Amino acid sequence: MNVPTRRLVVALPVVLTVVIAIAIGALVVVQDQRQSAQVSEAETVAQDYLANVAKFRSSVIAKVEAADAGDPGALSKVVDRAIARPPHLGDAPAYGREHSTSYAEAAQTEATVLRPFRRLSATLREADDALAFIEAARKVLELRATDYVGYGFITTSARVRAELIPAFVRARDEFDRAPVPKGKAELAKKVHDAAQYVIDQATLLAERIENRQNFSFSYREEFQAVADAVSDYATQVKGDIAEAVAGVTADA
Repeated sequence: MNVPTRRLVVALPVVLTVVIAIAIGALVVVQDQRQSAQVSEAETVAQDYLANVAKFRSSVIAKVEAADAGDPGALSKVVDRAIARPPHLGDAPAYGREHSTSYAEAAQTEATVLRPFRRLSATLREADDALAFIEAARKVLELRATDYVGYGFITTSARVRAELIPAFVRARDEFDRAPVPKGKAELAKKVHDAAQYVIDQATLLAERIENRQNFSFSYREEFQAVADAVSDYATQVKGDIAEAVAGVTADA
């Protein structure tokens, strides 16, 4: 083998190594650029989504603040309509999704963005049921026997049997048909028993009148104690509503 040929044989592996090294280097650069582009794409998708979420939250909060918190049933419907079409996080290349911090934040946001609003809506629905119960209880407790038989001595049982007793029976039965909020069975029983007390005493009054016997009764203390308990419950419900609303509007 002559000298030029030997040099060529020796040089070929070196040239091939250099070419391979250059090719691998080029592949690494291309791959790095592609991955950076994927991360950048994921960042853009995430930032667009987070911006839309901010607008979405502001829109929902504005509608909540504009609605009447005194009507929790109507307000819950406002919330439900407002959150019916939340923004959705767009797709991005797999590498970008896995390596973009903004995309990870956006994915977490998408999983939780509706939670406070759904919690508010549920609280409002419960409050609406509670207020219906409170209203039914107050209808019973606001009844006055004197509205049916007047004041002073009663010499006939006619109005007692025809007006007083039926009025309290109707109020009691109407209240008993009202749904009882969770944990308020004892309060419901107190309201029922208060109405029943008047019915029982009025029945006894009618019998005594018919037998020409003296009889009187008072139910003020029984009714007042239950009325106070109902008022305390109403205060609690209003506080729950205010707290729930503040929970979604405080950061607005």
